[in-house]
Parts: sequence; structure tokens; C-alpha cells
Amino acid sequence: MKTHWLPALCLILGLFLSGCNGTVEGITVDPPKKVDDGSGSSGGTGSGGSGGSNEDPSQKEKERLARLGQTPIVCVYLTEYTPSSEFPDEKEIRYYTHVNYGHGRFVDKKNGTGLEIAKPEYLKKLAGYKKNYPELKILLMVGGWGKNADGFSMMARDPAKRKAFCDNVLKACVDYGIDGVDLDWEYPTYGAKSDGGAYVNGYHVDDTKNFTLLVKELRETLGKDRLISYAASDSGKYMDHKAALEYVDYLNIMTYSMGDPPSKHNSPLYKSFQNSRGGAESIDIYIGKGVPVDRMNYGMAYYGHGDGEVYPSSVQFHRIKNILEKGVWTDDKGNEHSVKGYNIRYWDKTGKVPYLGDASGKMYASYEDLESIAEKIKFVKQKGLLGAFGWEYREDEASGTLRHAVFEGLRGK
Repeated sequence: MKTHWLPALCLILGLFLSGCNGTVEGITVDPPKKVDDGSGSSGGTGSGGSGGSNEDPSQKEKERLARLGQTPIVCVYLTEYTPSSEFPDEKEIRYYTHVNYGHGRFVDKKNGTGLEIAKPEYLKKLAGYKKNYPELKILLMVGGWGKNADGFSMMARDPAKRKAFCDNVLKACVDYGIDGVDLDWEYPTYGAKSDGGAYVNGYHVDDTKNFTLLVKELRETLGKDRLISYAASDSGKYMDHKAALEYVDYLNIMTYSMGDPPSKHNSPLYKSFQNSRGGAESIDIYIGKGVPVDRMNYGMAYYGHGDGEVYPSSVQFHRIKNILEKGVWTDDKGNEHSVKGYNIRYWDKTGKVPYLGDASGKMYASYEDLESIAEKIKFVKQKGLLGAFGWEYREDEASGTLRHAVFEGLRGK
């Protein structure tokens, strides 16, 4: 089977030139007294004491630009699931301007209280890189998909719990010497369902309004020197983004997980096959909602999705070379599974993404490679977006093939 690594590499060079394992440390507060559900603002301005609504808009923008850091942003999400052998060293960390480390989660998920950080030694090591690379921005990512977002709704609807959460975030920033927080509440007003059909995270009709209250109080607590960002759906739903941007520095648009084979791509740049939209259409949705282009980062996926039979549900880029060259998919235990005959690389000229299929052209797995990343980089630059982020670090090859391509495309020479 003919592979396409060299042509894709030549193409991108041309474009450039034109859950929780291990130790958990808890940062907890005593559960507050029962407060009725509601959306009233919590009292006080917290420890940071800046960012109120009466502030001069031009002054607020100056403060935002001062804390933003290097632009264009090249951010990567790095989680506790990253093997210690692949943890970035001082050389690797220079490929990123911002790192979002997760996961931070609520200690009491049913009540939305307390805050715990998975593998805090990872966060400490990342923060240590700031000594020789002071421009680097490190943010704590709190939340995640499904049950990982448990507690957000219960916290955000309660003024006392919101204040406790904001105080805990500030404590984490101070204790670890990091630069801010990235909220990953997936999603306000929506409860993800477990395999059994039950809702696994709380949700409330006032979640959207309460999310805005939360980021307002976070800004008041964290002050003018710390960053606040949040992960936003490709659909543009769930948050009042224009209102939130009064207090938030930028959005990370999750332009991935848009669909599954055999009928949909994971992360097309443009609408194709049976996808409802591509990343370009997602960005246009946000522009239509009043979000400036320079307040958005485009999401780069270092994974794709499989059909669940020939391929697993998640197809990480670090597995692609063996799939293309040897016709085998190797699982985490080192077991090889034959995918010969289903590993033919196709290129969707409309969606600007590759996929793996059989001789008939039927898709069995979506994925990303250098060619599709190059197309997305070109879009980010032409659109004038703030930058890009990758989900997630460990799904790329250990050598950083896709991660480095994003950096070189946006910031390289």
C-alpha cells in the first residue's frame, strides 16, 4: 500500500514558507451552608480586586493585552494521562506559548465543592519551566467532558459556592505559580448521558446566566494579571459568549469531535460528507454572535475516530504510521490488530482532511496529518484568529510531528 508521508511533509514545508491516575492533591474548602438556587452575585471582589463592570473599556483592553502573553498563541492541552517518559522537557516546552494542564476537578461532584488537581507534580514541573522561559503561560484546566464536568452547575448556581471556587482557583495559581485558569464546562444547560442513559452531571435552566456570573467573579478574584479562558462548543451554543468576553481573555473553539465514521469526519475544516459543519463554519457562527476573531483559538485534533469495529473509537495520530505502513493497529498493551484493506488513505478535497477507508472509498476512520494541519494553519492565519490549540499532547507522536507543525506554521520562519 502506497504511503503519503513524504508528499505531505513536502506540502506542509511549502505552506510554512509562503479521568485521573496516580497521586491527587486536594485544594479544599469547608462545604458552605445551604443556599437556595439562584443567580445572585456573590459579595465582595475577592483577593484580586480588579475587573469590575465600571472599569474604563480601553483600560480593560490594555490589561487584557498585557496578560495575554505571546501571540499568535500556540497552546496545547496536557493531561495527567501523559506518560512520564513523554513529558515535555525544556527544549520541547519552547514549542508552546501556553499550556493548559488538566485535570482539575471538584472534590464533591454532587455539590460542586472543593478542587483537586490530578498529578500535581506535573503542574509543578510545568511551572518550573517558567524560570528559564518566563514568557510561558501555564493555566489549570478545570472540568472536561461528561462526568468530568460534574459539579459545575451545582457550584455556579450558588453564590457561596461560586466564591469558594474562585478562591480555590486563586489559591492554586498562587501555590503553583501559574498564570490562570481554563474552564471546560461541557456544557451549561446540557447534561451528558452515561452509557446507562442517566445524566451524569448536573444541569440547570439558568446555567448560561450563571456561567457569566462565574467568569465575572473569577475576574474579580483573580485580578487583572491572570488569564481566564474557556473551551467552547463547535456549535456556539450553551454560553453567552459576548457577555462572557467582558471578563474572559479568549475562547478555545473545539473544532473537533464533530462526527463519527462511516458518514462523518472528526474535524473537517469545511463542511463535508454528512457533517453539520466544519471548523470554518464554527468560527463564522462565533463571529455572528459578536466574538472578535482575535479572541478565538482554533482547535487542532491530534486524533480521529474509528468505526468501533475495524478501528477503535479513538484513533490517535501516534498509531497512524503503523496503520499506513504495516496495516496494523497496535493497542495500549502492544497487541496488533490487522486493518489491511481498510487502511487506504483518502483525501477529502472539500473538508480538507484525510480518512482511512477500503477499496470502495468507504470511511472507517478519520484522523489528522501534516496536510490537514497545514490547511488549518493557513485558515487561522488568513482569518486573523488569535492562534490555535491542540487536544491533546499525548495523542501526537512522541517526537511531536503535529505539535511542532502547528508551532512552525504559526510562529516559525
